[in-house]
Amino acid sequence: MNIEFLTNDYLLVWNLLFKPSFNEEVQNLKEKIWQKYPKEYMRMQKENIEILKYSDDFIPDDDTVYNYVFESETFENIKKEVEKHRLFLMKNWGEYQKEINKELKSIIRFPIKDTYHILVIHPLLDTVEFMGTNPKKNISWGKANDVEDGLKALIRIIYTLVKYEISSFQKENREIVSSILDLAITNELHTRVAKKSKYGEGFKNLKLLKKQLYPYWLMYLGADKEEMVSYMMRDQMPFDFEKYQIEKELAKVDLFGFIDFCCNNQKYIIRLNNLDVM
Repeated sequence: MNIEFLTNDYLLVWNLLFKPSFNEEVQNLKEKIWQKYPKEYMRMQKENIEILKYSDDFIPDDDTVYNYVFESETFENIKKEVEKHRLFLMKNWGEYQKEINKELKSIIRFPIKDTYHILVIHPLLDTVEFMGTNPKKNISWGKANDVEDGLKALIRIIYTLVKYEISSFQKENREIVSSILDLAITNELHTRVAKKSKYGEGFKNLKLLKKQLYPYWLMYLGADKEEMVSYMMRDQMPFDFEKYQIEKELAKVDLFGFIDFCCNNQKYIIRLNNLDVM
């Protein structure tokens, strides 16, 4: 997997104008534009789709508002902060890229050959947007908590990229797919790279479902019953492993195969009202 961290002025302007204001300067800028160019402002409201689709090739039909923002001191200051954040993400990717790619390949077992373009916007915008059908693989990225932990920021990005790859798979079982993706990236990948268990992290609304899937997830990782005990102790996710028959074939499939197994056998795997824990 290859990732490029880029910026796009048009995308940044669009997000500043149509996402919630994160400071008084941005709010004042929006109000000025609304007073001067209300019609032009409104016509821009869906242009983020075109920017994401065409990125460097995007040319607005009317650049009046864009040029007004480009010439403002507010935009100049924000752009410097965005560039600083882009360099922060690039630095962390340079540090962890090799290990992440190695472990990711081992976990998901299918190749991701395309280059993804992370179009960095201001982290305080706290938003992520992508289109699953976009051939350019562009993702608009600006998350407030990225600045707290560079590795964790990368894990969130990788989660989004893998979600992009499997977005059209087993759509009718979205919660199972999301839970498996959480186990694979938020938990297992992060655990391997950080060298300590991260199985306490992830989406809270998926916690019970992930507990049901966890024994089979360990089988997918190739664990026998003895190794399951070590994993349970590491991750603090106990279950009565004696009640489970090892599905040896799971260790031979890729992530798509594991998703299929869980979806096809959910009647037997998922019993949220009767959790089999120790």
